[in-house]
Amino acid sequence: MNIRVRPSWRGFLSSVCVASLLLIQASPPAFAQERKDLQIQALIQQLGDKDKQVRIAAIKEIKKLGVEAKAAIPALTLLLKEPEDDLRANASEALGKMGAEARTAIPALIEALKDRNDSVRSNAAFALGQIGVEARPAAPALSELLKDQNAWARGNAAFALGRVGEAKPYLPSLISLLKDPNENVRRDAADAIGRIGADAKTAVPALVVLLKDKSVSVRRYAAEALGRIGPEAKPAVPGLVESLRDQEFVVRTYSAYALKQIGMEAKEAIPVWMALLKDNHEHLRSFAADALGEIGPEARVAIPALTEALKDQDRFVRISAAKGLGKMGTEAKAAVPLLIELLKDNEPLVRANAAEALGRMGAEAKTAILALTELQKDQAPVVRLAAAGALGKISAAETKQ
Repeated sequence: MNIRVRPSWRGFLSSVCVASLLLIQASPPAFAQERKDLQIQALIQQLGDKDKQVRIAAIKEIKKLGVEAKAAIPALTLLLKEPEDDLRANASEALGKMGAEARTAIPALIEALKDRNDSVRSNAAFALGQIGVEARPAAPALSELLKDQNAWARGNAAFALGRVGEAKPYLPSLISLLKDPNENVRRDAADAIGRIGADAKTAVPALVVLLKDKSVSVRRYAAEALGRIGPEAKPAVPGLVESLRDQEFVVRTYSAYALKQIGMEAKEAIPVWMALLKDNHEHLRSFAADALGEIGPEARVAIPALTEALKDQDRFVRISAAKGLGKMGTEAKAAVPLLIELLKDNEPLVRANAAEALGRMGAEAKTAILALTELQKDQAPVVRLAAAGALGKISAAETKQ
C-alpha cells in the first residue's frame, strides 16, 4: 500500500526534520559533558572497588581530569587512610591536582605529612602547596618536614610554605636548605624565600652564592628571589651583574629582572643595560632599552646604542628603543633621521612609537613634519593618532622658540 503525504504535511515533516537536525548539531557539548560526568561517577565508584589495581587505575584517570573531577575529593580523602602505601601516595597526588578545590582535604593531608611512606609525605606537602593560602594551618607540620630524610619531602615542604604564605617564621630553616645537597630542595627553598619579600633580607648572602650553582633552575630561582626581596638585596648587585653573562637565557632574564627590582643608581645601571642591548636574545634587548628609557636623559651616553637598536630585526626591540629615545627628549635629537626612517616600518606599533618619540623631541624633530603629515593617512588608527600628537608637540615647541 502506498501512503501519500499531503503537501501541508510535507512542510510540517520537513520542519520537524530540520529542527531535529539542528538539535542534534547543538547537543554534542551537552552530551559530552554528560558523558564526562558519568565517567567521573564511574571512577568514583571504582575508588571503592576491592581490587587495589582498579582503584589505582581510577585515581590515575582522576589525576588526568584534574579539577574537573573535584566530585572525587571526598573519596580520595578517605583513601588517605588506606593501609596500602601506593593508594595513599596516589590519592594525595590526585588531591594536589584539584588545587584550592581540595580545601576540605586539608586536615587529612596535614595528618598525611606524618605518614611512614616517603611518597605520601612528599605528595601531601605538594598538595597543600597547590591548595594555597587556605592551607595555612598546615605550616607547623610543614616546617617539621623541612628536616625530613627524604629530599622530595623537604623540597615540597619548602614549596608549600611559600605557597600557603607562611614561610617567614621558618626563614632560618629555609636558609639552611639553600645548602642542601639536592638541587630541587635548593630551588624550592629559594622560591619560598623569595615569596617572603623584603623581610627575607638575611638570606641575601646565601642566595648570591646560589647564582653560581651548577643547576640552571637553582640559579634562576635565586635570581628571582633576590628580585622579590627588592632594594634590601642591594649587596647582590655585583653577583647579579655577573649573572647577566650566564649561558642560560632564563638566568639572564631573572637577573635583569632582579637588578631592576632592586634598583641601582642610574650611573651604575647604565653600563649594565647597554651591555644587554647586545644580548643574543631579543627579549633581553627589549628589556634593556625599556630600562634605559626609564632612567631618562641621565642615560644620554646610551643614545648611540639605542639609535643602533632602531635597526634591530625584532619589532619589540625597535619599539622599546624608540620609546627609550623618546623619553630622553631633545637629548636624543641625533636619532631623528633614523626615527623618520622608522615611520615607514612594516609594523604599525613601530611606526606609532617612532612618531611619539619624534613628538617628544619637540622643535629638534621639525625635519619630520612632512613625514608625520603623510603618516596621518596611515591605515592604522593608532599610527594616525600618534602622528597627529607628534605634529602638535613639534608645532607647540616651535611656537615657544
